[in-house]
Amino acid sequence: MSKRLWPVIGKSLLGLIAIMVATLIVGIGVGFLVARGVVDEDNAILTLMTIFAVVLMIGAMVVSVAWMRAIDEAAREAHKAAWFWGGCSGMAVGGVGIVLASLPQAEALQFTAFDGRTDPVAYMAAGAFAMMMLMTLGYVIVWAWWWLARTRG
Repeated sequence: MSKRLWPVIGKSLLGLIAIMVATLIVGIGVGFLVARGVVDEDNAILTLMTIFAVVLMIGAMVVSVAWMRAIDEAAREAHKAAWFWGGCSGMAVGGVGIVLASLPQAEALQFTAFDGRTDPVAYMAAGAFAMMMLMTLGYVIVWAWWWLARTRG
């Protein structure tokens, strides 16, 4: 592992710990305010989860950029190839599901998305999650294949 990656890993762990501590402190504070009736519980949860998700995604992008800048050219090429070939292949597999879901026969399929929910937003989130998992699975397979093909020798 490159020596330039250790600072990225260390800062990532510190950032994760900071987010966990901030979440705990804010959660306790908001819980206190909800118990006192100062704020509405549903609005507080929605606001906090929105802020948490935005901060988490910004942090993930910052770490990703730092990671890509710290790795060598071969590792960068492995990631690019894996995201292109693996991510696109996973998206193509998910695309088959999207096309089939548009058929009238798909109306007969019934499943619950999250926590027994059957509303359209829950289905949308479940579909987006499934697509992300297919793309990530494709990425992991191609990434491993890329390295195995180049390290045999």
